[in-house]
Parts: sequence; structure tokens; C-alpha cells
Amino acid sequence: GSEIERAFYDYYSTLFAHTSVQTECFKNEFLSCMPRLDDGTREVLEEPFTDEEVKIAIEALNPGKSPGPDGLSAAFYKAFKHEISPILTNVFNESFELNVLPPTFLSSHTVLIPKTEDEIKLRQVTAYRPISLTNIDYKVLMKILARRLQSVITELVGPHQTCGIKGRTIFTNIQKARNVLECSDVMNRGVAMLQIDLEKAFDRVPHDLMLTVLDHVNVGSVLREGVRMAYSGCTTSLIVNRSVGKRIKVERSVRQGCPLSPLLFCIYIESFCLSIIRSNSIRGFNLFASEVRILAHADDIAVFCTNQESIVEVVNIVKRFCAVGGSAVNWDKCLGFWHGRWFSTPSVFQNIRWSTTPVNYLGVPLENYSDSEPYWRRRALELRERVEGWRGWELSIFARATVCNVFLVSKLWYVLQVLHCSRVNVQKIHRVFAVFIWGSSFERTSRMNLFRRVRDGGLGLSHLFLRQVVNRFIYFRDVSDPFLRTVYQVRLCRHMPEFIVSSAWVPGGIHGYLKEVVFSSKFLAARFSFEYLSQVSRKKLYRDLCGVFFPVPLYRSLYCAGPGQDVLKRVKRMLVPPGVKSFFFKLHTGTLTVKTWMKEKGLFVPWGDHCFLCKKPETIEHVFLECWDGVFFWDVLQRTLKKDFPLDMQGIRYLPVENEDGVPFDMIMLLGLHSIWRSRMATRHADIDAREAREYFGESLALIVEVHKAQSCVPDWIQCAETVRHLKSF
Repeated sequence: GSEIERAFYDYYSTLFAHTSVQTECFKNEFLSCMPRLDDGTREVLEEPFTDEEVKIAIEALNPGKSPGPDGLSAAFYKAFKHEISPILTNVFNESFELNVLPPTFLSSHTVLIPKTEDEIKLRQVTAYRPISLTNIDYKVLMKILARRLQSVITELVGPHQTCGIKGRTIFTNIQKARNVLECSDVMNRGVAMLQIDLEKAFDRVPHDLMLTVLDHVNVGSVLREGVRMAYSGCTTSLIVNRSVGKRIKVERSVRQGCPLSPLLFCIYIESFCLSIIRSNSIRGFNLFASEVRILAHADDIAVFCTNQESIVEVVNIVKRFCAVGGSAVNWDKCLGFWHGRWFSTPSVFQNIRWSTTPVNYLGVPLENYSDSEPYWRRRALELRERVEGWRGWELSIFARATVCNVFLVSKLWYVLQVLHCSRVNVQKIHRVFAVFIWGSSFERTSRMNLFRRVRDGGLGLSHLFLRQVVNRFIYFRDVSDPFLRTVYQVRLCRHMPEFIVSSAWVPGGIHGYLKEVVFSSKFLAARFSFEYLSQVSRKKLYRDLCGVFFPVPLYRSLYCAGPGQDVLKRVKRMLVPPGVKSFFFKLHTGTLTVKTWMKEKGLFVPWGDHCFLCKKPETIEHVFLECWDGVFFWDVLQRTLKKDFPLDMQGIRYLPVENEDGVPFDMIMLLGLHSIWRSRMATRHADIDAREAREYFGESLALIVEVHKAQSCVPDWIQCAETVRHLKSF
């Protein structure tokens, strides 16, 4: 353990140590092309801190983040926001008057996050990303500075950079990269894409050079001095194997995990990006008046060139920037690929590895930009394997839908937003979700019902095809990037004359993503007005489309005028066991495995479909309302509570009972329904411990009571619940 800690300590002590830079050369060669803020804007940024700014910053804190060295969490600051904000406002303003921050602002812990899952690579100290855990009061100050800088960042950083800047998204970079390849194919041209890997980019930013850049762009004394004070004399302690190490002086780097760091890095690297853009020796990919030359998302930099001389110049600029600016390039990890028409495609050029197949860019496999079928086939198989890892968890049917939306869809959706996916593959993914939700390969009801909102009788499962349709249209409607607008205009004008008017066009067909854009636009135009589509939000369009696409299921339409329509929302929020929630969803949707339902579905029903007690067909209504087992149970429960329950076909499906005096009678009724069902299933399956419904009810209610008693505020209705834990025998 001590050897591991020493290895990390030595590495980061060297990495964070001060290194000399050629400031004057950097100013002359790179900084001179940077823009400057006017004095009026600078004066706005220099205003004193206000109590309102502090409150906004505290409110924006993420309560789930780890605390800094002082152990105080964001939740603490949010809970006492009104008491803390005046104190912090005075501390911040006084610190800027004295030109020094409190000592606790300058110390932090650093945790190491693995960059890979490769066990061999994880043995190297370079395979980890250092994340700073700072005190919350420091974060509040940095959030205020970041908010001020965010208001002017678009004047300092061009549209090629998308990291941390409001109104810009990583998908713009990916869309532009994919469209460059598609246009190159259609126009029969050649283009090379070079991805530059800056080694430990955030950790190699020299503090003095960062301050020089801030001086040049004229951000004012508050931002400039705030950064200077935050990094003057700051230290960090590594947390390795749960052990806090010795302090390390941080004389360079911008803290990863600090709210201001992404914007600071964008400003620092902007001079390099502008040098590429303004070089007369570099030719990017041109489409009429638009050009794509460089794309950046923080330190993920990609350069597009159309001749080998341009590549040579890019490499020279990279080397020069590193020499005078303190950065370093990992040439072994730099990747390039030749695409389209080239006279020669060497596998090694300028000491960089090259291929003729597109590589991954920002997590998206560009090699599948024209044929994504193999990619989605692999992802469907991987999805089945991931689902297997969730099968051992005791989850309600609502929680299973949440797992699909949060943990399974998210990674798929990232790529699905920029890469073509056929409807067949979407259906395969939906099938995986449905099998997981039902817990078997047999889907008990129409799959479309799962996609309806919970309040409308479904599970709120994300419908990838409709989300894809909405995504394609909204991105097409709202795109503002000049290059992407040009692509849509010249490539889609002949296919979408009702949306696009253009005097110029590029011959050739469309496929993949652009074909989906055309389909989505026409699909929506056939169902909604142009006025509606021109202003509707993404969220509302998806909801309205679901309302049009998914008919009201039969199990809802029969009782649509009755009370209790929000029953599934109520049940989902109840503190009851997962099995109870899943049971009720099946009861509500009419998919409980009563014998008549099993017979209708063609399932084997031993000894016929009659109730073993009454010798009548075992329907849902018979089990809960007509059978003697249920009749006796409800009679005793209602007499004990002195409360009438709505015991009819709608009542058992919608629980429209009034919760008087805060007593959750709907939950008690739900537990009663579940207890009747447990008793019947125990008898059907010849359970050796089969019991009466009242015993199962008492067992479930006892569990609920214990859960609520464990809360800090015990509800008053617990006493009422205690009275029915032990119902009299029938």
C-alpha cells in the first residue's frame, strides 16, 4: 500500500510542479490572435459580489457531490442558504479587498478515477484522472465567477469549442464530423481527420500563463484576481486506497471538479485553436462558404485537412504550442484517418498512425456512419448481457422501467442522437426492455401500453423511435451552426421543398441520418400544423406524439370517466414492497394470472378455470369481490376501520378511496388486495405455509409500520394502522 501511495505521490508532485514557459513567445505567436472584451463589459464583471449571487450559486450546488476536506456537504449549505449567504458575501468581498482567500479555500483532496477497465493499464499511475474535492465555500465562489464568465465566454471562445459553454453541445461536433464524411462521399473529395491527444491537458496549464491570457482578454480584476488567489499557494492531498496522503503543492493545472475549470481551459486552449483557423497554410473542408477546420470539446481536438501540406503545418503548430505553452502531446495516442480520394494513404505520417477507416470520435463510432447495422446488432447483444446483471434485484415493475430509462437507454441514446438506427433495431431494443420489465419472454399486454405515461396507465418507458423522430426534427429546426445549416440546405432542399428553399444544391441521394431527418419532418408535418411545429418544445412534442401514437388501452377506456385516474402515480410513490406495486400494475392492466385470463392466452390450466372454493369461473372480479375469501376479508377490515371501501370493478383498479385525517386508506386497500392474492396463490401452488388473507395483510402492514417508524417524522396514521394489524378471524 505504501509503495502505491508513494508512486502516485511522486508522479503528481512532478506533474503539479512549476515549469518555466516562454511567455513572450506565447504572447507573440499565439496570444495576439485572441479577442478582447471591451471596457464596458469588463466593468460589469468587476462589480462587487451580492447576496443574491451567493444564493443562486448555493442553489445550483449538486447535493450528491462528495464534500471537501472540511466534510461539509452541499446539502448543508442548501439547508441553511439564507443564514450562510450574507456571511459568505462578506467573506468574498473582504477577501478581494485584502487580495487573499481564507486558507481553507486553498486546500483540497484529490481522488483518482480510472480512465479504463483494462487491469494491465490500471497498474500505471497515468491511467487515472485526478478529480479535486474542494470545500463547498470555495465552490460557491467559483460558481459565481463561472456564472460571470459564462455571460461573456462566447465573445472569447469561438463556436468550434463546445465544452462547458451554454447553448453549445458536444453533438454539434459529432454532427459536423459525420457530415464532413458524408459530404466527402457525395462530392467525391478527400479529407483527413486528425485527433490530437494532449497529455494531462488540464494538469499542465501553467498558472502564470493562465493569468497572462486572462489579462490579455480583459476579463477584469475580479475574475483575474479570483483565479490568482485560488491558485496561489494551493495544495492537494491524494486519497489512495482510502488513505489521505501528504500535501502536494499545486503550481500548475486547473482543478478538474472546479466549476470554473472548464471555462478557464477553453480560454487557455483557444489561442491554439485560432492559430489553426487563421493559418493560411492549412486547408479545411469547405462546403460553399462554410468551412470545418477544427473541432474542440475541452482537450478533445480534431483537425480536418484536405492536403498533406496542411497536416504538416498542423503538427508544426502543435509542437510550437507545446514548446512555448507548457503542454505536451502523446503522439502515440494521436490518431488520423484518410477518407475519400487521396493519391497516397501512408499508415505513418508525421510520426502519427493513420488508417483508411474512420475511428471513434467523442464516443461515437464514425466507422459506422454509413452502415450502422453491425454496430446496433452488437449493442443489442450487449444490452441483453447488461440486463442479466439486473435480474437478481428485487425491483417493482415501475423500478424496472426506470432502470431501462436511466441505466440502459442513456448510453444508447447518446449514440442514437447522431447515428442512424433502423426501426428494426429499435424494435429489438424495445423487446429487450419488455422482457426485462415483465420478467419473462411473454409480454402480458400490448407493448405500446408500457410507453404511456404512468399517469395515463403505462410505465413511462422511453420509446426510442418516437424520441428519435423528435430529436431529428428539433435538431434540424433549431440548428444554428453555419456549416450544418449549409449541409441541410444544399443536400435536403430537393427532398423537403416544404421546409427548405435553396438556389444551390448538391446532387446525390441521401441515406442514414439525413434520410431520418426527412422522414421525421414529413412524419410530424402529416400530424401537426407548421405553426405548432415551429415553436413546440422537445418535451411537449414527444408527449403529444405519444398521445397521438398510442391509443388509450382498453383497461383504461372502460373507466376513463371515473375517479382515481392517477392511481398508478400514487402506487408508484407508496412505501410498499416492490412485489405489491408489480401486483397492482398487473391488476390495473387486467394481466393478473387468474385462471380465465390464462385460458384466454392459451396457457395450460390444470383442473379447469373454476375457483377452487366457489366452483365459478376465476375472474379478477370473482377473486377480489365475489369469492367468500375476499368477501369475509373486506367485511372484517371495513368493520375494524369503520370505513367503507369502493368494492366494485372500478374501485379495485383505481383505489378511489378518500384518505381522511391523513390515513392512507388507498394504501391499506392495496395491501388488502395483495393479501387476498397471496393467499390464493399459496393455495394454488400448494404452499406448505399457506395462510388466510388476514395473516398476510397483518404481515405486510407490520412491515410498512416499521418502515415509517424508522423515519425522522413518524406519521400520525401509524396508530390507526396498528389497530388493523391483527384482524379477527373470519
